[in-house]
Amino acid sequence: MEMIETMQLTKEQNLMELLELLRKNNMKEAANSIFEMAAYVDVMEKKMDSVLEELVTVKDQLHKMEEREAEKGLKQSLKRAVNKLEQDCKAMKEKLFEVKIEIKAKAGEIVTAVKQKGKAALNKVSEFLGIKKKLQNIRQNVQKSIEDVDKSIGKIDAFGTGMREAEQKIANTFRTFADKPEKEYGEKKFSKTELIKKPFQAKRKLLSGILNCADATIEKTERLAADVKQYQTDKAEREKGNIGNVEAVNPVDLASVAEPEFQYGAEAFEAHQKKSEKVATKDKVTKNEPVKSGKSR
Repeated sequence: MEMIETMQLTKEQNLMELLELLRKNNMKEAANSIFEMAAYVDVMEKKMDSVLEELVTVKDQLHKMEEREAEKGLKQSLKRAVNKLEQDCKAMKEKLFEVKIEIKAKAGEIVTAVKQKGKAALNKVSEFLGIKKKLQNIRQNVQKSIEDVDKSIGKIDAFGTGMREAEQKIANTFRTFADKPEKEYGEKKFSKTELIKKPFQAKRKLLSGILNCADATIEKTERLAADVKQYQTDKAEREKGNIGNVEAVNPVDLASVAEPEFQYGAEAFEAHQKKSEKVATKDKVTKNEPVKSGKSR
């Protein structure tokens, strides 16, 4: 569990290197989507840690809860709910860690592919869509946990209402014996259950935040695939539009500029291309320069 707590995706070396490659190769939208995806995953993990901390508070509240006969049933029910939620959160955190490991591995795989095969390998970022299913499973588990918390809050409210009505009934019974008219006490909350309910409400808020992050992360994985598709379409259109503007070059020059397409990063290709054009221009000037010769007498 120590590994899970210390791993932060937004500072992970493979991911940072991939983001830099994407930015340098004019794929800023994809870079932003990946960074935001990683940030949401980090936030989800922090919120899960906060839920587990809140569960400690709930356990403490339940431990201090009096063992009056009327409260035993509620106390045991809430204990079971808290233990189940704790197990579910730990399981979700492990699943989230698997997602983080997969993101880290995929980033490293793409960086290596770019270095070996060239910038075209950056299109592999669309493969981050593969983590979508795991994220959807986590989302479903979070949604189920929210439903369980709502049930617990409902039980607390019902118990509080019952206790409040019982206390009011007892109070009015004593008023009847004292020849006093019954009194309407209104909707005053039962203070003990309100105190117990607070950490459950805090948990629900945190779980709702995790749910929102899961939705956003899933959206980012889908967006990545769309970004890459759009990038490929734009590139094809640019290349098609430039066909009529290409100047004729001899086979030797063409070979010299074709190879850099597989080099690391767009800047390397552009620098090599400029160098090749400069050499070709120099050769042309040298070839056309008139040869000086002396006059014959």
